[in-house]
Amino acid sequence: MNQKTLDRAERVFGTPVERHEKGSAMTLIREESDATREKSAKLKAMRLAREADAPEEPTAPTRAAPKKKVKRGRT
Repeated sequence: MNQKTLDRAERVFGTPVERHEKGSAMTLIREESDATREKSAKLKAMRLAREADAPEEPTAPTRAAPKKKVKRGRT
């Protein structure tokens, strides 16, 4: 093949490395997980800031519900 044909084929199909990397499932998964991690970190920072601004309200101690007595005997 001559160089002109090879250049044209590379323009149309791209180099083998580019073809593999563009549609690689691992690349897509990595990008998606990075975006999720960044979003989670941002939301965590927002939650911590909101909790730091809010005054703590004292909670009243709750009483445990009385336990039900189970009758044991003949059925």
